[in-house]
Amino acid sequence: MPHFTLVCPVCNFSKELDVTTLPPEGTKVTCPACRSVFPLQREEPPADPATIAAIPPATDDAAAAPAAPRTPVPEKRRTLTFSFTGNAREYFGIWIVNTLLRIVTLGLYSPWAKVRKRRYFYGNSLLDGAPFDFLADPWAILKGWLIAGLFFGAYSLASRANVIAALAFMLLFFAIFPWVVVRSRIFNLRNTTHRNIHFGFNPDYREAYRVFLWWQLLVPFTGGVLMPYVIFRQKRFLVENSRYGTTPFRFHATAGEFFRIFLPLLILIPLSIGAGVAVAVFFKGDKLAGALPVLIFALIYPITALYVQTAFTNLTWNSTSLGKHRFSCSLRVRDLAWIYLSNAGAVLCSLGLLAPWAAVRTLRYRLRHLTASGVGGFDAIIAASEPQVGAAAEELGDLLGFDLGI
Repeated sequence: MPHFTLVCPVCNFSKELDVTTLPPEGTKVTCPACRSVFPLQREEPPADPATIAAIPPATDDAAAAPAAPRTPVPEKRRTLTFSFTGNAREYFGIWIVNTLLRIVTLGLYSPWAKVRKRRYFYGNSLLDGAPFDFLADPWAILKGWLIAGLFFGAYSLASRANVIAALAFMLLFFAIFPWVVVRSRIFNLRNTTHRNIHFGFNPDYREAYRVFLWWQLLVPFTGGVLMPYVIFRQKRFLVENSRYGTTPFRFHATAGEFFRIFLPLLILIPLSIGAGVAVAVFFKGDKLAGALPVLIFALIYPITALYVQTAFTNLTWNSTSLGKHRFSCSLRVRDLAWIYLSNAGAVLCSLGLLAPWAAVRTLRYRLRHLTASGVGGFDAIIAASEPQVGAAAEELGDLLGFDLGI
């Protein structure tokens, strides 16, 4: 009976099928082993796992003759670029309306303002020419915003009335903070799509408490030496529990690479402290000279913080992969220093009216230096069915000033 062999290009699973049961060529086929989806092609043999092909059905004359070997056709490697198509004029219209409505409604419009802002930025952020989308319901965010507001209000009242009650609230927040991180991540990713496929996050609460609570509690006892390892564990947790459809992200960095980022600080920080102490001792009694240590700290701290933040961002993206694609990020400290400094000056001189221009400018720079290189595109990734999740955790994190991003 005429037959052909079908091979999955992802896991190399193979199966012989009767040609009479075949669907038309080009039909999407789902691998029973790894659940990958790929198009049926009957002209090429599957000589390589990276090639999607099938052996053509044998005819009566050629059934007894061996099939002639064919040269595998390797898939071409390509670089997918990120870009931002928005502009300051468009976003200014959204920003000014959001600001005015927040004032008029005493902040109740904040969830709608948040969704409008994210939809604009996501919709104008393109990967390989396709935009992202943010699908969160403002009403769900409003509920979370009210819960977060009640929590923060209760903490504020407790801190004024009783120190013990305020301490109890702080301990409660530290106890639920890992849960907040996970729920916030789930909410944001499940409401983010690209090519109509949702992102997702695996709720591993046990590991979340290890990396966001237990390991952090050990940092003060090590004099801060353990901090690079804690950050490494946190980044790996956030990346490897994230997925696009059913395809998980992978993290390839090591703890040693995170420690190397802090090596320049071991020289810079002691030198700056020593210089400040020397100036204070040498010019003792001089009020102007006494302000020099503060000035030195004010100059060194922002540069150090920007260096660490940029290095962590580059390392995290450069160590992340999705399927057959590896991300690459090439942000530079001097570029970001100029962008942040000029943005701050422009916003201050314009009394805040140039804030939309600053936001657009910063995001455009970041996306311009981010790429994904690999074989093919993201078309074969399978969508996953995701239940809805509330926004209380995300709003609680935002209200208290925690950055829950990668």
